Amino acid sequence: MRNFFTFLFVAMVSLNLANAQDTIALWNFPSTSPDSLIDGGLSINSSRYISAEFGIYNTPTWHAIAIDYTTNGVLGSPDKCAKTIGWDNATDSAFYMVKFKTTGYGSLKLTSKMQAGGNNPGPRDFKVQYKLPGTSTWLDLTGGTIVCANDWTTGAITNVDLPVEYNNQSSNVSLRWIITSNLDLNGATLLSTGISKLDDILITGTALSGIEINQMGNNIEVYPNPAKDVLFVDLNNSGFNAALMEIYDITGKLVHKENLNSSVLKKLDISTFNKGIYFLRFIGDETIETQKITIN
Repeated sequence: MRNFFTFLFVAMVSLNLANAQDTIALWNFPSTSPDSLIDGGLSINSSRYISAEFGIYNTPTWHAIAIDYTTNGVLGSPDKCAKTIGWDNATDSAFYMVKFKTTGYGSLKLTSKMQAGGNNPGPRDFKVQYKLPGTSTWLDLTGGTIVCANDWTTGAITNVDLPVEYNNQSSNVSLRWIITSNLDLNGATLLSTGISKLDDILITGTALSGIEINQMGNNIEVYPNPAKDVLFVDLNNSGFNAALMEIYDITGKLVHKENLNSSVLKKLDISTFNKGIYFLRFIGDETIETQKITIN
């Protein structure tokens, strides 16, 4: 699936706003799609996801940490977040992780928000680390030390500079939030039931000279989302006069395509589609837009 989504690379076009900070990748777990998959950013990142892990991958001690997406997030109900337990005795071993590409962008910055439980006091101490493509060494991010409390502000970091080595990377770069002590938010020994929450992960950047990459957008109206039997697609006021619509399932298989125009509200029968995550790709004369939907 990851290799397949290379079709989401967009041709280079003229730079319109040289100093604008664009969204490279965003995980904010909205109620419409509270899951591991990315919620916004560059089209080349539309198949990226968040994970929680313990240990070194492909070693006997490695295992995934289950993430629950049913708990309220920074904005309260119905906004959601990534919630986990099982961080005890995991100092310097357990972490959240995201990967993404930065093709065409520099001056990268990271924002995120963490919370440490409440009735079940969660891990207090984290730090953000980064890793470059083709390397196995994790390095501490300057400004990435996090001390969590039972709120969304204490454990927040805002617009922390990412290393210049992350600029214009066509291969995935990695960030992780790794636990650095076995203490809960009260300074007591962390228990296995201690809750950690992560929300509003945002990576931004500035387009490099002469380059602009298409964003995952919402200019085209696609509703309802989640959908069940019928999906409506409206190009009116989207900037598209006409577009080729392609629908891909989570494995990267093309399941439907057809031509659309802005004068007609498209009513699409999806009653035969399997439940799950789908990506809609709209191809216009000069623009490509992708959107993610859930079919229940």
